[in-house]
Amino acid sequence: MPQPLRFPAFALAPALALLVLALPACKFVDTAELAARRQAAALPTASASGTALYGAKVVPYIVEKAAPYAAIRDAVKADFAAAGETFGYREVKEGAPFNFLARVTGTIVSADTKSRAATALIDTDGDGTGDVTIQLGPVIKGTSLRDALPFVTFTSYANQIEFADVAKAFNTQAFETALKDLPRDALPGQTIEAVGAFTLKGAGDKVLLTPVSVKLGAGA
Repeated sequence: MPQPLRFPAFALAPALALLVLALPACKFVDTAELAARRQAAALPTASASGTALYGAKVVPYIVEKAAPYAAIRDAVKADFAAAGETFGYREVKEGAPFNFLARVTGTIVSADTKSRAATALIDTDGDGTGDVTIQLGPVIKGTSLRDALPFVTFTSYANQIEFADVAKAFNTQAFETALKDLPRDALPGQTIEAVGAFTLKGAGDKVLLTPVSVKLGAGA
């Protein structure tokens, strides 16, 4: 059987020495693709930017711009399109639902707090019947908070996924800052003032408010 070739160590030493000397001469060639990847990795995610934007700009804007719900309700009953133009906002001007910023006051008539998508029903006109539902979370449905803001537009983000992540970040912050610590077992019968956003496709839609601010008790 042929024997494998064997080289003495002293014969390999010059080659190894040349390899070691050659290594410092190797140069890493950066490419535009690698540079773009590094730049993208350094940017904050859409979710993180949404979280930062929420407290700094979203909540102050909604609290400032929210109209009394009674005014929105009466306007919607009279002329939905006109009410949308007066009180609502939509990024797409034709065919899209209107998003409203509202300050809702009334009495909580019931609360479903066993579901993770918990809600409370509010009587806003004193007739004993609930006419506005507010979300309590922790699961917050919809994108009303995002869609009611003229300074948060689809074109500001790379794709639909990032745009959706911003809406999720807003909803998460709404729960963490305004809803998480509410006394859920003691809600029915309490007066409430809730400020937030809701979306309507037509005058007959039920109001589902996503709050960014909630006050309970007398004088709320």
